[in-house]
Amino acid sequence: MRQKKSTFLAAWQDLELQIQQHPNTGTGKLDTGDLEAAERTYRSLQKSVPSDAERTEDAKKVNKLLIRSKRARYEYNNLVRMKPYSFVAKLFGHRPL
Repeated sequence: MRQKKSTFLAAWQDLELQIQQHPNTGTGKLDTGDLEAAERTYRSLQKSVPSDAERTEDAKKVNKLLIRSKRARYEYNNLVRMKPYSFVAKLFGHRPL
């Protein structure tokens, strides 16, 4: 469970860093795990990006990181809910993200 959670946190940090480095995003630091806000930022980034190849690559990078973060969150939440792992998760205080 710790490994799945750390995978999600690493993917989230990469996503947050990529979003913050892009000049067209006016957002500050995102709340950890707030994938909805990150997706809104990606959508606004996608609309504001001109047909420049470099900017399109940046948008693709953000999209890949967003997908990776969503997948990691899904895997962690699925593991926490699955029996017998749910009993262990409850004992050690793991909660869905």
